Amino acid sequence: MPLDRFPGRPDTHTGVQLRHAGQHGAVLIVGLIMLAVMTLLVISMLRTSILELRIGGANQVVQETFANAELAIGNFLNVNSGRFAPGFLALVAPAPGAPDFSLPPIVGGAVTITATQIQCSSATILGNQYANVGRQNALFVSTFNIRGTSTSVLGGTAAVNQGVMSFSAGC
Repeated sequence: MPLDRFPGRPDTHTGVQLRHAGQHGAVLIVGLIMLAVMTLLVISMLRTSILELRIGGANQVVQETFANAELAIGNFLNVNSGRFAPGFLALVAPAPGAPDFSLPPIVGGAVTITATQIQCSSATILGNQYANVGRQNALFVSTFNIRGTSTSVLGGTAAVNQGVMSFSAGC
């Protein structure tokens, strides 16, 4: 086997180093540049992934707090169904018909429920005004605002308002 057949490699039989044929390290420089570009690309992708995780986590907190507030309002409306009348909110808990503010189990935070009677006025049904003048069975409408405020253990807060209207014989 002639010695110049594999330039740049030592001959294993004789131990003679063969001459490099015009290589000056260009492959090494190109490889290092490509490695640097790929490293910058990976770092950019990691930053994007971390940002997307933060956005997703914040969205999950918002949805959880909103769902907790809606759950508490739904529970309040179901428990107190049929009891919304003028003076309903002034009743104290041991009294019959008093509002029940007990809350269902909430995941990941706390919820408060507040109820406010907005107004009580004579009812208008299909454009006809029913008033107390000369009528024994006049209708009145009481409107209430039920507000559920949920706070997450992770710092998010959501408030949900629900309006309730009920008919009664008086204000």
